[in-house]
Amino acid sequence: MSEEKENNKENRFEKKQPLRHPLAVVAQNEDKVKINKQLYRIAVNEGDALDLEVLRRKYDPYLDQYDFLVGDVSSEHLRLKGFYKDIVRTAIDRKEKAIADYLIEYCNPGTAYFVLELISPVHNYQNRDNKHNNFRHKRKYNANHHKNNFKKRRVHKAKFPKRKVIAVQKGRGHKHAFVIKKKEEQSN
Repeated sequence: MSEEKENNKENRFEKKQPLRHPLAVVAQNEDKVKINKQLYRIAVNEGDALDLEVLRRKYDPYLDQYDFLVGDVSSEHLRLKGFYKDIVRTAIDRKEKAIADYLIEYCNPGTAYFVLELISPVHNYQNRDNKHNNFRHKRKYNANHHKNNFKKRRVHKAKFPKRKVIAVQKGRGHKHAFVIKKKEEQSN
């Protein structure tokens, strides 16, 4: 009976997982791969890791947004990760520069991997400088536009009536004289 339980546990992990996305349309022509409607160039294919059938099952349409796809095969499973070009404003670990670090830190040493570079993107990025200049232009326009929204008014200091002070000098002594001051209350 214990053998049956062990076999059931093993079989449960060996079962194929259900797909949560549609199968991708994958075609290869020499050093180019077309996945769905996007064309990729094979930049690196270390250890012949690029298997079109496995890629077809594993590719998620969410990965269409990335400029680079890195796939590594460990324990006979393909893991895909996307990276952006360096000009995109995003986290450093999601940029092209971080691909080498990703392969060193997250992949097993000597494992088979591939890197695909997007040639014909569906998405386009705006240049950073244009965004920056547009912001400056808007800021200048807004500063001039809102300049005369308020009228200047001078604030006058409130004048309160002064209390009268009565001073009484006492004790004309040898060197000292004392002054006692009393304030008179004004009645309104």
